[in-house]
Parts: sequence; structure tokens; C-alpha cells
Amino acid sequence: MSEPVNYRIEFLQAIEHLSQCIDIQKAAWGYQDADLLPLRSLVVCTKIGGQVFGAVDDNAKVLGFLNAFPGYRDSQIYLHSQMMGVRPEYQNLGIGKRLKLAQREEAISRGIDRIEWTFDPLEVRNARFNIDLLGVICRKYLVNTYGITTSRLHGGLPTDRLAAEWHLNSPRVKRVLGIGPFTWKKTEVEARVEFPLEIEELKSRDLTAAIQVQLEVRERILECFSKQLSITSFEVDRTQRKARYLFTPLEQEIQIR
Repeated sequence: MSEPVNYRIEFLQAIEHLSQCIDIQKAAWGYQDADLLPLRSLVVCTKIGGQVFGAVDDNAKVLGFLNAFPGYRDSQIYLHSQMMGVRPEYQNLGIGKRLKLAQREEAISRGIDRIEWTFDPLEVRNARFNIDLLGVICRKYLVNTYGITTSRLHGGLPTDRLAAEWHLNSPRVKRVLGIGPFTWKKTEVEARVEFPLEIEELKSRDLTAAIQVQLEVRERILECFSKQLSITSFEVDRTQRKARYLFTPLEQEIQIR
């Protein structure tokens, strides 16, 4: 499908818009009812300092959405971005990035400078989007966060997650987004963790082998984090059919806040 002729990014509050976010969850992830974020949670989210943004076309159809709840840690308020999904027929059109940029702008307008979320370490598209296109860093690995879910995308694997930290006003994020002025100091890569690009096919063909890949990636990433390294880059090597996380020393990650 070509890019929609007209859609706009809106802060969603109307029930008719929020209810479409339930349909998007089913279409994008294949969730059964037990794993859905319910309508009432989305309604509450907009009323307690959270966010629900949507890409809405001229016919009031929500093409994609994201939501975030307010959080508090280390004496600071931040946002935990829980879900972002786009209807399958509108994916790969830049809607996700526009939603995230709107999320960033609104958060900054309220004095919030950090948004966090989690993502599957073996999802190549999500890793590239988060690290290379948004500028997040990762320094925490969560094992089987949600248990085994009904999503076809998870393929029956434990729901291991990397915690993404998006420091909205950091030089790193400004550099990635092309927003100035900023200063930047390149850091040296000290470790790499790779996995095969065919992991999605492996989930459906050989679940045991896919779980083994996950366990090996888990062990290596946890080892790197224990050495005070953080994920700051992501590579896709089409020649060798590998994806790689690149780690730099945490103390050298310049001005992340």
C-alpha cells in the first residue's frame, strides 16, 4: 500500500478512537482477549498524566497508536511507553516514528525528559527502530517479562525484553533525530552480541532451536551488562545473515540525561 494521502497524529481521548486501539492490538500482534490492553486502561491512561497518541485518517480510522503511563523512579517522573502498534496494511510507512516524535514533543512540553519501554531483543526491526532511528540506550535485560503470551509474533518463546531508555534531550538523541545544537563524543565498541536474521523463521520451524538462540543471547547480554557496558548501536549484516548489538562502557556514554 502507498502512504495514506491524509492522516494526522492526535492525542486520543474519544471512546470511538480508543476502542479502535483494541482492534489494532488484535491485528498487529494476534493477541487473544487475555493479553489485550483493555479499553478502560486506555481511558484511564489519558486521565492520569499518561498518553495515547493515534494516527487518524480523514475517515476517523485509527491507523496506529501508542500509549504510555506515568512512572516515578530515582526521584524523577518519567513515562513508561507500553504499546505501539500499526495496522498491518499501514506498516513500514513511517507512522511509528511520527507517533514517537509526537510522544517526545508532548513529554518535553511537560518537563519530562525520559521515556522507557521494553522490546524483544530478537526482533530485528524493533531493535533497529529503537536504537538507530530514535537513539535509545539499553542497560537492563528482563527475563520472561510477561510469561508465554498468545501473540503469534512471540512464537511461544519466553518474553525476554530489553529495557529501552529514551533520554529525550540528550545529545545522543538530538544527534540521531537531527536536532541541534548538540555536542557528541564517539565511544569505542567493547563487545558485540549477535544472532541469526532467520530467528523469525526458526520460531515457527524449530522452537527448541529458537529457544537455544534466545538463551545464548540472554547469557551474553547479561554478561555485558554485568561489566557496566550498555547497548548503544545495532547492526544488520546481510552478507553473514547476522544482527548485532554493540556495547560501549556505561561511564563513557556521554550526557544521556
